[in-house]
Amino acid sequence: MQNQEETVQIHIKSIDKTVDFPVRGTEFCKHCKGSGKKDKRPCPYCCGSGSVKMLDCIRCNGTKLIDNGLKCNVCDGNGTLSEVKTREFLSARQFCENFKKNPAKTILICLACLIVLAICAHIISGYAFIDFRLIKSWPAYISLLVGLCAGFYVLVCLNKMNKGSYLPQSTKTLISVAVIALWIAAIAIPGPVTGRYCWIESQAKDIINEGVSSQGISCNKVKVVSSDSDDYHAIANLSNGERIEVDIHYKKIHTHNRKITYSIDVVPVDKNNNSSDGE
Repeated sequence: MQNQEETVQIHIKSIDKTVDFPVRGTEFCKHCKGSGKKDKRPCPYCCGSGSVKMLDCIRCNGTKLIDNGLKCNVCDGNGTLSEVKTREFLSARQFCENFKKNPAKTILICLACLIVLAICAHIISGYAFIDFRLIKSWPAYISLLVGLCAGFYVLVCLNKMNKGSYLPQSTKTLISVAVIALWIAAIAIPGPVTGRYCWIESQAKDIINEGVSSQGISCNKVKVVSSDSDDYHAIANLSNGERIEVDIHYKKIHTHNRKITYSIDVVPVDKNNNSSDGE
């Protein structure tokens, strides 16, 4: 009586069917070093057995080659994949199939995530570059959490595209470089490059508005043009069209509790005093 061939059942969503994959062998689990445990829990790669079940590669069916005669880029020409990597590939492949059917949806979601990431980077930079202690404030905490989630989603989509796409490796590398460049730009440009003074500008604008409200005018915008430690030289645009130069003085108040305390003074630049000092 022959022994029945060992198989692994995996559900394939694209065809809504459970398929039996024959086990072609086992390999020593490198993640748990054969112990079957990872961080005091059953190893997720070998399901606690200490060995990994190897299945025929789902793309090349164990032939090690793909249709155009090239080495299979899913199994790297080995002809087999572990059970975990097979499941990962099927999940990533399902993502790619859904993307082909409706690419606009995924692209719009990723673009929205990049915009959210840019806004969060802008807010966090405004706090961090003035006083790093301000990172402890709730707006910075929330921005950091939301920004991490948005950025992580984009990277997850990119990872699934790399794992499940049948595109040539060179094309996938080019797409990855472009997406990562956008990801970095979404952090750097609205963050450290243009957003480092956004918080102090907002605070100065509110202070100026309080000072000029009795005159029936308001401050439209404050733009920092230079800084020296905790002193910032800025231009304030008023609603009557006037542009005034102001000096913003930020003072750190150190306390022994967790409360963040500071003071901000906005002083108009007296050009007459400056010119007389120069003479």
